[in-house]
Amino acid sequence: MNKGTQLIVTAIASLGFLGAVTTSTQAATWHKGTPTALRGHWKDKTINIGKYFGMKKFDSYESVRVRKSSVNAYLTQSAGWHITDTKWKADGKTAYTIVGRNELNKLHQARFTFKRVGHGYVHVYYDGSNIAAETPFSPNFYRVSKKA
Repeated sequence: MNKGTQLIVTAIASLGFLGAVTTSTQAATWHKGTPTALRGHWKDKTINIGKYFGMKKFDSYESVRVRKSSVNAYLTQSAGWHITDTKWKADGKTAYTIVGRNELNKLHQARFTFKRVGHGYVHVYYDGSNIAAETPFSPNFYRVSKKA
């Protein structure tokens, strides 16, 4: 073989080798809005928190409303956490991350994470912390309705 033919054969072989070695890594895909699988009204079990305040009966629960472009989470008597102008991505088969602008501080970006923990139940995290942590409420949220 002459040098020109050897060079062409070597070039083709090296291109084939590079194609076999490269791995395709897929970046996380961000989508505008919120995932349709999460849209609706979610809440946890209603409990009597009156005993914590010296009252006989005072029922309360935590609630999360996922709309087309916003997420609102709150206790029945509190201001809660709110984000707008959302975008989302799937984190594996059982979790979604939704980011958006914090309604109280428009410059701050906030993050909600929903993790499926059972059939029909999710745990909700705000900026990495479970919103039911350090409260008497259950961390398990179930869907009340598909309309928020």
